[in-house]
Amino acid sequence: MGGHKPKPSEEVPQLPNPMDFVKPTQFVELPSKGKYPQGHPLSGQDSIEINYMTAKDEDTLTNRSLLKKGLALDRLIQNLLVNKSINARSLYMGDRNAIIINARASAYGTDYNTSVQCPACGETSKFKFDLTDHEIYHGDEINDKIEDCEDGTFKVILPMSKIVARIRPLTGEDELKLISKGKNKDATDNLITKQMKLFVVDFNGYSDANTINYVCENMVAGDSKVIRGAHGLISPDVRMEQNFVCSNCEHEEVMSVPFGTDFFWPE
Repeated sequence: MGGHKPKPSEEVPQLPNPMDFVKPTQFVELPSKGKYPQGHPLSGQDSIEINYMTAKDEDTLTNRSLLKKGLALDRLIQNLLVNKSINARSLYMGDRNAIIINARASAYGTDYNTSVQCPACGETSKFKFDLTDHEIYHGDEINDKIEDCEDGTFKVILPMSKIVARIRPLTGEDELKLISKGKNKDATDNLITKQMKLFVVDFNGYSDANTINYVCENMVAGDSKVIRGAHGLISPDVRMEQNFVCSNCEHEEVMSVPFGTDFFWPE
């Protein structure tokens, strides 16, 4: 009776120490292709190495304090970076989006099921986004009216006022400022001027806050359209738009994938 006892000549197999587990990583293509100012850790780099998500990262996404402050995704991105000398907030929005999409796909799969509200009838229905169905825009389709300053900034002449505006892509730091300014009020209030004040470096060389605020708030709509259009062209991003057909009214429209903390929780 009793279990088999190994003979002296038999070797008991040694299970590996769980502490020796090497956390897997992956490389993510940067939409910016490393077009950061000289001195930035990612300047000239076309990809970035990130860790696979862990249970601890899932805790980050459900942390009430971080969610309330709008910092959960920012903290997640920082945790995922293998190179800790890189500040996640210094990354362009498009590069941050690429990291989020790849982290989510490797953790939970490429199907993203979510609720979408029809723009026509208001009916909410389920819709499945395919995270592999996206286009990477490198921010390199600028026209001859936009001058690349080769330092991460770009110049555009506003047609009505003839003011020379120098602009740059928005970063994670800018995103957090927008979130902070939207606290306790409608986040869409003055959104156009809020964003312009963040992506404008200077007007005619004047970079002080008073000048930037004044011009952004008082420029004519024609100039505003031009500078916002130029900003869209210089900003690298992951364009994830898929065709949505409402099951209630059959309205058809191209929808962008909504990003948020719920993006990481599959049904």
